[in-house]
Amino acid sequence: MKTGIVPYERLGDFAKNCGKVRNKISFKDIFSRRNLILLPVAFFLGRASLAGGVMPFGLPFYAATMGTNVNHFLIVLSIALGLLSIGEIEQVYITVAAILLFNAFNLLFKNYRARLNFRYAVVSFASILIPEFLMIYIQGFLLYDLFKGLLNSFIAFAMVFIFRNAVPVITDPSRKYRFSGEETISIAISMALVLSGFTNVQLLGFSIKNILCILVVILFSYKCGAGVGAATGVTVGLLVSMSSAVTPLIIASYGFCGLLSGVLGNLGKIGSCLGFVMGNAMLTLYLTGSTEVLIYLKEVVAAVVLFILTPPKAVEAVVGVFGKNTEAYPEKRGYSIRIKEITVERLNKFSRAFKELAKTFNEISETKVVADKEDVSVLFDRVAEKVCKDCSLCLYCWERNFYDTYQIMFKIIEKLDAKGRIENTDIPEYFLERCGRIYDFVDAVNNVYELFKVDMVWKSKIGESRGLVSQQLDGLSRIISNLASEIDMNLHFKSDVEDILLSEMCKAGIKAEEVVVFENKWGKYEISVFHKGCGGKRNCITTIAKLVSDITGRKMVKDSPECFYSPRTQSCSLKLTEEEALKVTTGIARMPKLQEADSGDNYTFMNTGDGKYIIALSDGMGSGQKAAIQSRATINLLEQFMESGFDRDTTVKLINSILVLKSNEDSFATIDMSVIDLYSGEVEFVKVGAVPTYIKREDRVEAVKLASLPAGILSNIETELIHKKLENGNFIIMMSDGIADLFKPEEQKDMPLADFIRQIESINPQDVADRILEEACRRCGGKPADDMMVIAAKIWKKAG
Repeated sequence: MKTGIVPYERLGDFAKNCGKVRNKISFKDIFSRRNLILLPVAFFLGRASLAGGVMPFGLPFYAATMGTNVNHFLIVLSIALGLLSIGEIEQVYITVAAILLFNAFNLLFKNYRARLNFRYAVVSFASILIPEFLMIYIQGFLLYDLFKGLLNSFIAFAMVFIFRNAVPVITDPSRKYRFSGEETISIAISMALVLSGFTNVQLLGFSIKNILCILVVILFSYKCGAGVGAATGVTVGLLVSMSSAVTPLIIASYGFCGLLSGVLGNLGKIGSCLGFVMGNAMLTLYLTGSTEVLIYLKEVVAAVVLFILTPPKAVEAVVGVFGKNTEAYPEKRGYSIRIKEITVERLNKFSRAFKELAKTFNEISETKVVADKEDVSVLFDRVAEKVCKDCSLCLYCWERNFYDTYQIMFKIIEKLDAKGRIENTDIPEYFLERCGRIYDFVDAVNNVYELFKVDMVWKSKIGESRGLVSQQLDGLSRIISNLASEIDMNLHFKSDVEDILLSEMCKAGIKAEEVVVFENKWGKYEISVFHKGCGGKRNCITTIAKLVSDITGRKMVKDSPECFYSPRTQSCSLKLTEEEALKVTTGIARMPKLQEADSGDNYTFMNTGDGKYIIALSDGMGSGQKAAIQSRATINLLEQFMESGFDRDTTVKLINSILVLKSNEDSFATIDMSVIDLYSGEVEFVKVGAVPTYIKREDRVEAVKLASLPAGILSNIETELIHKKLENGNFIIMMSDGIADLFKPEEQKDMPLADFIRQIESINPQDVADRILEEACRRCGGKPADDMMVIAAKIWKKAG
């Protein structure tokens, strides 16, 4: 089967872009939304510099745009123009050479997508270090230049992480409802660096850089509060201090002004502006002891005027989303944690309540009722009520001669226990001579005793039923407790993988709204993709699944064949799970008992969705319709319980209790179950009254057997699990006793079943099942004395 490859632009294809500049660049490209944002940012980052001529921001920004739908040649051009605008010819060489090296190194690691941010950072470090050292070698070795080159490389390494957080938010701020603290600070640092690109740009004597820096601090303080305002102020002050010859006290000034502006932000725009002005004035007097301000008042006034004139919608568009984040995120996170805690607490309370109910039922249940003295007295009273009440000798027998009469009655009870009923000959001679209603007395004793025995039987039944209800309640308690544990489990979400997937899907033209990636308790990825519907083009299979598999390095497949389309939101939700390493192919062969229309053997096989594959067989008691009903009920219950996540022990015990309680008639059925782990090949065998299962390996046949009674006989059963490891090409062969009995060595001169299975050379499981059934039919002469069924399952590895 041939599979088509859907091409999409890979990261680091700068050389390919350069070779196709004429075909790629158009006015539509230049004026796209992303370019209108990223190209000016790239230009001003090219102009940005720190003290000592350190300018390592072009390459990290280029690395951060990897995965975005932007023309990388235009990014490089913008960075180079920014450098040329301040006359840095040498830095143009270093930056362009570093970008070329960056793409060359990326091609070497293009198949390694784990920890992508770290990879870009390391490659950026090496890409800047090489041309820096080459320039040092050409110009003459100086220790200062060596340290400067290392500093450039280390700054580039760190800035990759900052820009990788900031670029997705800058290009699409509505992508997320809320942002993390790292993203907010990264954006603040990026904006401060962009503003530092305005160095030496003045208008009417005003420093554009200083005005914009003040405006940014006021904006973040006003919308995001004192904490973010102070952090933004410190960040801006630090970069202003490093990019120009001003005192380091400017850092404290910006930070304190941002803090005070955020504190007074509740008073509106005027409050935020007043807080910044007051903070600047207070620190000026405290730190310098004079009227020489740290931040020039005319630039503060200009920034305040711009802030006041900025429409509220524009303020909301620029920093409003960060304000929502700081206000809503901790509160909503707290709500979700509290809801989770309440849910777990309530479920645990329910579990404890059902556990206590199970304990109570178990304590009051009596499976074997023993008659006590009170029961015997009641029996005597009933006989006297029926026979002796209107007898003339009643007073003599039951009052004057009470002791002798009771002794006689106890002797009669002994006879009843031994024989089940009494005759006249079982009564002492002197009592026969004295009693004038001896025949009525004998009949009354027999009748009352029969009723007494029925009463004891029903008391035993009630006690047994209470014990079974106790088992069911205990199983329910464990299920609820397990559910609480699963809810309380911390899910490991992979936010870095989510961001990479969103970027790559955008490049591939897939309009993904959200991607959720988490690692389940078995260490496997589960990925949910919410995207615009493809109109039946099957993008989920042809593009998304392949793209996700390539990026994560894990083979991801659709969880179900259907797509879940929501007409209300006009979007599709797609769930991808890791493909199992193994696959199971099953063959079934069956035949009912001679002259019976229905087979008493039933089966099922299913993939539970959590990497487990279950094969189950049940043989009802006897044959025909009654046996079919019993085994069918057993299989249906097993399917429902296992699909609902019940463990094997609870499932078997619940089925057993239901069969015991099902009716007055005996209702027995075997349970033979094999649970295969499709990742590791481990198999659990559960056997309740079932015949051996056979494992056909490459060089031998292995029997898996366990002695136990069928379900529905005993009120309390204990299940034992047998674990085996399967390899590629192994077979699991399960059967009912109708097959196994025909292969018993003592009854047949032919080869035993294990030897017969060993000599089957077919690799088709259906053919294996048919061969075993045909041999069984031959041995019984085509007249089966019992229902016959055989299931053959082959385990094989999927092609990698």
